[in-house]
Amino acid sequence: MRKTSALMSIVATTWLVIAPAEPAAAQTGKPAPIPVASEGLLPAASTMHKLVLSGCTIEYRATWSEHVLRDSSGQGEATISATSYVRANGTGGAEPRPVMFLFNGGPGASSSPLHMNALGPKRLGARDAHGQRPLIDNAETVLDMADLVFIDPVGTGFSRPLREGGGKAYWSADGDAAATLALVRAWLAREGRARSPLYMVGESYGGYRLGLMARAIADLDVAGLVLVSPALEFATSPDQVAINALPSMAVAAWQHRRRPDDNRTARQVWEDARRFAQGDYASLLQQGAALPEAELTRASRHIAGLIQLPEAMIRESRLRVDTQVFLENLLAGRLLSRLDTRVTAPPAAPKNPDRPAAANDPALGLGQSNVIISEPLGRYLREDLRVAGKRDYYSLTLDVNFAWDFRPASLRPPFAGNVAQHIGTLMAEQRETRLLVYGGHHDLATPVLGTHHAITHGGIPLDRVRFAFLDTGHSVFDGEGRAQSAAILREFMGMAGKNDCAQKDEIANKTS
Repeated sequence: MRKTSALMSIVATTWLVIAPAEPAAAQTGKPAPIPVASEGLLPAASTMHKLVLSGCTIEYRATWSEHVLRDSSGQGEATISATSYVRANGTGGAEPRPVMFLFNGGPGASSSPLHMNALGPKRLGARDAHGQRPLIDNAETVLDMADLVFIDPVGTGFSRPLREGGGKAYWSADGDAAATLALVRAWLAREGRARSPLYMVGESYGGYRLGLMARAIADLDVAGLVLVSPALEFATSPDQVAINALPSMAVAAWQHRRRPDDNRTARQVWEDARRFAQGDYASLLQQGAALPEAELTRASRHIAGLIQLPEAMIRESRLRVDTQVFLENLLAGRLLSRLDTRVTAPPAAPKNPDRPAAANDPALGLGQSNVIISEPLGRYLREDLRVAGKRDYYSLTLDVNFAWDFRPASLRPPFAGNVAQHIGTLMAEQRETRLLVYGGHHDLATPVLGTHHAITHGGIPLDRVRFAFLDTGHSVFDGEGRAQSAAILREFMGMAGKNDCAQKDEIANKTS
């Protein structure tokens, strides 16, 4: 089934929707066939634009193009596409201009959240009188600092299989990472940018993709890696899953059921629960079935106070409360969003019984469909960038997710591992590479404690890591978090508070 939604076309489609916690060749669910590119390849399209940032006019070239992925015989199997923005003025200087490559997750998500809700030169504005969200200039873009390339994996955006079954090789952990890196290298070669410092941004499952890509980019000049609410390890023990989730559950319970005299912030609530989770809670869980009944009773009572579920329910779970159970039971008659626990909906909201419960998250807005088609972004690419053809822009497709093989070949069998280790290896080889890690305290899709655990257990030099755990949901750039998250990124890139043409104006004024 297909769904066109102006409301949900660019929002939280970043989530690792239903990634397995155990070995799995493909996801559960009933996928529909992914449409092939019946019209064949689309020609690259490019147009010129202007943007004013902090009083500075930036001219840039916007380009959409697709890269053909071929099998061992050279036959085209599928396309992976990108929308790039390359600055045309004010780029002089001895040093090459940086390039930032960005992708979201899913799997099955396009780059639309990072593109149109976070860092692209245009973003969706507030609704007008007709309920439409017009595209407006984005004051938080970092186009003044780096050229931007937003990547849509096979089956998302305008990227398509070229024949029946042509996408299968790229709907896997390794195939997807290799396809994305192939586009990156092709773009750098075509644009003559092999010497440019690179920033790579991966959100949600895009963090896992970036971890796998890190194995093969040591020959590039990687200035920085940015992980946004990343998924970095799937085969985590049940005990560690429970430890990771508990602080975020405590934040959700505090948010919805706080006492009038509780003046703590979400950060303080999370930190209080984090100390317990990594201390006494971890010790209790490690005892497994040997945990004495008296200890089980005391711990159940304490955890019930933290996450506001019935003590009996916590006791029955042996202290390991399933995330979906928590989301369905915290508030009577309401379902909490895994992506942003501040968002709720009636549990009877339209849903598809043929897919896992996690895919019915109220923040996704899928209803009964497995696909969100973004009419605004499709129109933008066709009308503003003049992309030919009549393809729908797939902002999110669970059909790709259901067909996905999550297991990297290097980890089969057994299915285990933390892909942050590959980032650690890369950063050991490239001593100037730095890492920025975002997370949201209201996110139960990729809880921030899990992110912190993966990074601190991945062999990564922590003196080159910046953690930015914010009072947001999974999409840290969404809504009120956009300006703060963009300012942190600008600081990470070394240009806090001003863009490069503003700096040049400042220098010119001082020397005149």
